[in-house]
Amino acid sequence: MRSKKALINTVSGLAYEVVAVICGLMLPYLIINNEDYGSAVNGITQAIAQFLSCIALMKAGIGGVTRAALYKALAKNDIDKISAIIKATSSFMKKIALIFIGLTILFAVGFGIYMQNFVNPDESFDFWFTASLVVIISIGTFGEYFFGFTYEMLLNADQRQCVFSIIRIFTTILNTVVAVILITNHCSIHWIKLGAALVFLINPIAINLYAKHKYKLKKDIAPDNTALRQRWDALGHEVANFVNTNTDIMVLTLCADNIALVSVYTTYNMIIMGMRKLINTFINGFGAAFGNMYARKEYDLMEKNFRIYELIVFSLVSILYPVMTVMFVSFAAMYSHRDPEFSYLYPQPVFAMVISIAGAFSCIRIPYQNIVTVAGHFKQTRNGAFMEAILNIIISVACVFTFGLVGVAIGTLAANVFRTIQYVFYMSRNVLKRKVWHFAKHTIIFLSILVLTNVIARLCFNINTENVFTWIIAAIETTFVAAGLTIAADIIFYSDDMKRFFSKSVNMFRTIGKKKKKTA
Repeated sequence: MRSKKALINTVSGLAYEVVAVICGLMLPYLIINNEDYGSAVNGITQAIAQFLSCIALMKAGIGGVTRAALYKALAKNDIDKISAIIKATSSFMKKIALIFIGLTILFAVGFGIYMQNFVNPDESFDFWFTASLVVIISIGTFGEYFFGFTYEMLLNADQRQCVFSIIRIFTTILNTVVAVILITNHCSIHWIKLGAALVFLINPIAINLYAKHKYKLKKDIAPDNTALRQRWDALGHEVANFVNTNTDIMVLTLCADNIALVSVYTTYNMIIMGMRKLINTFINGFGAAFGNMYARKEYDLMEKNFRIYELIVFSLVSILYPVMTVMFVSFAAMYSHRDPEFSYLYPQPVFAMVISIAGAFSCIRIPYQNIVTVAGHFKQTRNGAFMEAILNIIISVACVFTFGLVGVAIGTLAANVFRTIQYVFYMSRNVLKRKVWHFAKHTIIFLSILVLTNVIARLCFNINTENVFTWIIAAIETTFVAAGLTIAADIIFYSDDMKRFFSKSVNMFRTIGKKKKKTA
C-alpha cells in the first residue's frame, strides 16, 4: 500500500512539476523580454516575493512537527488524536496570520521608501508603485501559507500529496493563461500579480474542503498543543532552509548596484529549484512511508529501503546536475536575448557552476534530512541549522562586494555542504546505524560523473549555441552521457541495491495489476 501511494504521488507530482517548470519559464520570459516590463520589473517582483517569504518564517517549524506528530496517529487511525493535532496547528496558524498582515504593511511602507530613495530615485519604482505591489503579491502568499497549510500537512503525512498536485496543476495553468492575456494586453505588473494572487487562492480553499470531507475531523475536541512542543526547535531547520533559498536574493537586493542582477539570479535559481522539485517528486512518497515504518518500529526495513532511497537520489542528482552545469550559460543567454538593456548580464559561467553544485548538495541532503524529520529529532539537530544560516549570511555578504553573483553562490555552497554533512553524521549515529562511508562513496562518484560529463560535453558537443534546436540536441546528448556514466557506476558499485529496487518495483506493479483484474 505504501509503495502504491508513493507511485501515485510520484506520477501526479511529476505532472505538476512539468507544468510548473514550463509555466515558470514562460512568465518571467515574457516579462523580461517585454518592453513594458523588463529585467528591472522582474527583479523587483522576485525580490518582493523573497522578502515576503522571510515574513512567512513565522510559520516555520510547525510543518515538520505537525507531520511528525501525525505519522503515529495516522498509523493507528486515531481520529481523535488526528483532530486534536490539526486543531492545535490550525489555531496556531490563525494567530500567525494576523501577525503576517501587520508585518506585511510595515514591509510595504519600508520597501517602498527604500526603493524610491536609495535604489531607483529617478525611475518608475516610486513609493506607491512598490508598496502597492507588495500588498498585491502578499495576498497569494497569505492564502497559500495560512489557509491551506494545516490541511496540506495532513495530506502530506497520509501520503496523499497527489490531491494538491492535481489542484496545483489546474491553478498553475489557469494563472499562466490569465497572465498571458494580461501581458499581451499591456496591463500593468500590478494587474498581472493580482490575477495570480486571486487564482492561487483556489489552492488553499480546495485543499481545505477536501481534507475536511475526507477525514471527518472532530470540531469539538480539545487541541493537542503538546504535539507541537518542538516547533521552536524545528524553527531552526526551517530558518536554515529559508536562508539557503533566499539569502542570495536579499543580499543582492541590498548590496548590488543593479536591481537587474536579482533577475539574473532568479533566472538561474528558477532552474535550480525546478530540479530540486523534480527530484523531490520522484521520491515524494518516501518521507511519509518512512514515517509510517518509524511509527511501527520497523527499523530493519527502514535501513534496507533507505539504501534504495539514497541510491535513487544520488542517481538523479548525478544525471541532472552535470547536465545543468554544461547547458546553463547558453540557456540563460537565449532566455534573455530580447532584453537589450541587460541581456549582457545573463551569461555567468563561473556562477552557473558554483550555484549548480550548491543546488546538487541541497538535493543530496534530502534522504538524511527526511529520516531525521520523521524521527522527530528537531532539537538535537537545531544547532547545525543555526550554523548553516550563519555561514551563508557571513560568506555571502563578505564575498558579494568582490565577486558579485559568484560571491553569494559561494556562501550558499559552503552552507549546503556543511549542513548536508551534519545531517549525514547525525542520522548515521542516532537514527539509522550505518557507516558514513556510504555517503562519501556516493559523493565521490557524483563529483566524478560531474567532471567527466563536463569534459566530454565541452569537447564533443555544441554547448555554446544560442539556437533553440541546437541547444536541445546538445542537452539531450549531454544527458545521455551523464545517464550512461551514472548507470555504469550504479551497476559496478551498487548492484545489490539496484536488484532490490527493481524487484520491489516489479512486485508493486504486479500487485496493482492484480487489483485491477479483481475490480474488473
